[in-house]
Amino acid sequence: MRLNIEGVMIDAGKWDLITRLFFVLILITSITDIVTSLWLEIDSLHIVQEFVVCVLTLSLLLMLFLNSRAHATRNRQLRKELDEAKIYSAQASKELISAKRIFGEEISNQFSSWGLTNSESDIALFTLKGFSAKEIADFRNVSEKTVRNQLTSIYKKSATTSNVSFIAWFMEDLL
Repeated sequence: MRLNIEGVMIDAGKWDLITRLFFVLILITSITDIVTSLWLEIDSLHIVQEFVVCVLTLSLLLMLFLNSRAHATRNRQLRKELDEAKIYSAQASKELISAKRIFGEEISNQFSSWGLTNSESDIALFTLKGFSAKEIADFRNVSEKTVRNQLTSIYKKSATTSNVSFIAWFMEDLL
């Protein structure tokens, strides 16, 4: 991940390091000030203030460290889940391709068993894909009437009565 600060891109890991170094510097400065104040016997209120700053800085540094570790652990888990999802997706894609191929073969076999001509098979396939008679006519550069006549022949050979019943014949066993 990159942070964008006024057009300057900083890597998130570098940003964490810079932030940690900043807090360590504050911590060292606070401890040095406390030691110097004790050695010079300066007002105890000042020493208490520096001690509070030192404790707060140490607490923030610890929280930053723990938060970074939690994020790193979560990122590792997310990467693992992503890799598993990619493997699952690839497997599902292979299975889907195989199922589509088998279903396509079964459709072709059924068209053959009904005795559909090549032209009727093309129209029947377009019908199964949900295209209207007009769209099929446009695809095939024929009149819509020709497509409707061929659809009537397809319905007769398949013992169906309409687009819906023809499509349902193929979908019935899938659902």
